[in-house]
Formats: sequence, C-alpha cells, structure tokens
Amino acid sequence: MYHLHNERERYEPEEAARKALAMGGPLPERLALIAADFRARLADYSRAIDRLVARLTASGTIEAIPAIGEAFPDFILPDSAGHLWRLADALEDGPLVLSFHRGYWCDFCHLNMKALAEISVELAGHGCRIVAISPQNAANGAKLARDEGAEFPVLCDVGLGLATALGLAYVIDDDLQRELAILQVDLNVEQLGNGGVMPITAAFVLDSTGRIVARHVDPDPRQRMDGGAVLAAVGQATLGDQSAARS
Repeated sequence: MYHLHNERERYEPEEAARKALAMGGPLPERLALIAADFRARLADYSRAIDRLVARLTASGTIEAIPAIGEAFPDFILPDSAGHLWRLADALEDGPLVLSFHRGYWCDFCHLNMKALAEISVELAGHGCRIVAISPQNAANGAKLARDEGAEFPVLCDVGLGLATALGLAYVIDDDLQRELAILQVDLNVEQLGNGGVMPITAAFVLDSTGRIVARHVDPDPRQRMDGGAVLAAVGQATLGDQSAARS
C-alpha cells in the first residue's frame, strides 16, 4: 500500500492502515482511524485539508452537483487496459455504483476501494456493477484495484473532464499544493499533467435507467459512503426497477 511521505521522515502508518483495512464494521470508523493517525503525524497536511473543506463548503460547490432524482450525465472513459466504457453499457445489467477517487497515493481511497470490494459479491447478486473513476494514470488505476482486491474497473477521467462537467473538480489552493509537494505527491505525474485540479470524492448509486437514487458528496476526502448505505440504495434501485417492469 502506498503512503504519503515527506522529505524529513518517511510517513508509513502501517499499523493504522493495516488495522483499518483488516477490521470489519462501518467504513466511517475505519476511515477515522487513519484520519486520527494523519492528524497526529501529518498535522500540517490535515489542517490544509480542513481549510480546503471549509472553503469548498462555503462556496456552495456541492449544490451544483447532480442530485437525487436526476439523470446522471452520459460519459465515455477508458479503463486501465484502454477499454472504453460508456454509461449506457455499464447500466446494461442493472443498477450501478459510481465511486470517484483521488488516486493511488490516497490512503483513504485505498480503504474505500477495499470496502467496495468487500460488498461487490452482494451487489452483483442485485445485478449491480461497481465502477471507480479517478484522474490518475492507467498504471496506478490498475494498482489501486489490484492492491485492494477490487475486480471492478477503474476508469481514467482524463483531464478531469467528467469531474468538471459534474461540478466535482476544484482548483487546489497554494496551501494544499505546498503540503502535497512536501509529501512528494506529484499530481502532474499522477493526473497526466493536470496537477492543479483535484476531484471531490463522491459516490452515486444509479438505477438501471441512469437515475440517481442515492449519492454521497463530501468535500472532505476523509469521508466516504458506507457500504451499508450503498447496499440499501442498490436494494431500493432494484425494487424500483422491478416495479417499473411489472407496470
């Protein structure tokens, strides 16, 4: 598992990360374990994230992001093998979970991918597919899935085009840029030259028509949609599809 690090002291929250990945229970509790470790050992970076969250919250950015009941915009994106995915194709078998990540360098994204992998079999029983989306390069997208046992695709949002269209993209402020540089996270490499912009992490649950039945959008990358909430939303989407088929 990749970990943030700095020039002065290698940051490897092995114990916290391994415990979070191994433990069961709600995803928020597992995320909080790593977040607490970050606050203790990467205090400046954590405070930069706190200020970012406050800025994005005050800006009202989330209000422009597609809401429950709306149709999710169509898209075409490549996966790590270069295969092109279109939204309509991903919806062929039933409901769909779309999960937006920052990248392989983000410990919270690793944990979120692991949590999604843990419920993937149950979701498949509902005919539901999972698709992860990240602006990172193809190689790191493949590694993120492989490291966390995820057998679903990780699509590359080249140039953050989809994130921008959804209102999920934001410009990284100087404060966070400085902290990422100290931690040697090079987003120009990770994101194919688009190092000044990052996606808000989010999850959308769509029914088979592409309508949003649930979503989790939070400017704080330390917060993600819990697996129980994902399963409940997919169950709702499945019941809606069955009702529509009978009528």
